Amino acid sequence: MAPPRHLRLAAVVSAIAPILLAITAGLAAPSSSAAPSGESSSPTAVGPGKYFDYVVLLVTGNKDLCDILTTCGGRAPYLTGLAEAYALADQDWFCNVDPSFPNYLCLTGASDFGCAGFTVGPNSNPCTWSAWNATNIVDRLEDGGLTWKAYLEDMPSNCYARYAGRYVVPHNPFVYYRSIATNATRCARVVPSGNNGSALIADLQSTSTASNYMWYTPNECNDMHECSIGTGDRYLAALVPQILQSPVFRTTRAALLVTFDQAYGYPIYTVWAGPVAKTGFVSSYGYSHFSVLATIESNWNLTPLTPNDRDAPHMGEFFQGQPSRGFNVGPPRPIPFIYVATISGGSGIGVIAVSIFLLQRERKKIERSAIDGREQASGKSP
Repeated sequence: MAPPRHLRLAAVVSAIAPILLAITAGLAAPSSSAAPSGESSSPTAVGPGKYFDYVVLLVTGNKDLCDILTTCGGRAPYLTGLAEAYALADQDWFCNVDPSFPNYLCLTGASDFGCAGFTVGPNSNPCTWSAWNATNIVDRLEDGGLTWKAYLEDMPSNCYARYAGRYVVPHNPFVYYRSIATNATRCARVVPSGNNGSALIADLQSTSTASNYMWYTPNECNDMHECSIGTGDRYLAALVPQILQSPVFRTTRAALLVTFDQAYGYPIYTVWAGPVAKTGFVSSYGYSHFSVLATIESNWNLTPLTPNDRDAPHMGEFFQGQPSRGFNVGPPRPIPFIYVATISGGSGIGVIAVSIFLLQRERKKIERSAIDGREQASGKSP
């Protein structure tokens, strides 16, 4: 696992970059998740979804928001353009747990099940024993009469539960639930993605083959865990347009969520895209992985899995026709050097002193935004 990273307020002065990084460091992550409730019943979904009828969740990994956005020092131009074109959540606090693995459980089971600090195989220790027997999003979808499918890049065969090449088992949460892993019919829906997502793209050619809920996990290189941000950005620059230009996305109410499993003390990149998503929209309201589940449940009138998703704010504001929560601070922006140099008189010491002053002021704004975001994501704010 890579060491912690800090937000970069880039492009001020290369000579004072270490000072700037030190000043902008230090945001704390939100508190950990609660235990599952064990609820198992679900009402039948009625009619079309509130926000979408088809959704693709594309989950990549281990980068914070400003590792990605070029506007605050990141290195992913394609994902930056996607965020600017569609709807960005700039205060998404994932599941507030490390490493990646428990965040995948949060996205599908509404709990980390006590797996903080673990990267292990299915049904292999006390925390995964809890997940093994838990109700999960697939149970809710099927109870609601909805279809689903998961696509895993480089997975050797359906429901494969061991490491293989660049296929990472802990990034496939579906094999961690007994109700899926031991059910041949369900395992037939946890499939290898094919080359460059070809299986997903093929299914998106028609509503007769597309599922209501579709999950996609790249391999550990293309998801940026083991390879560079540039590699992952180029991979998504090839895959995401194929999703957005597919017949299902061109002719139905379809949504794409591009998000990251975790970051280190800072929010992750989360963007809703597609024909039902707002365009040029940014929200600084606090969200988490539980909010993704809350959105799916709100969309199809499904019963929450645990108190975590029940109490999490849904992400309805990112969709056309839905009201905004009216909270937008935006990610940090570089302070123009010409501005710093002018008010400092141009001297080296003056530039450093003014930069420190301005960045302390910027840091206070960012910290206030982060506190608000964490409180909202944890349900402390309405």
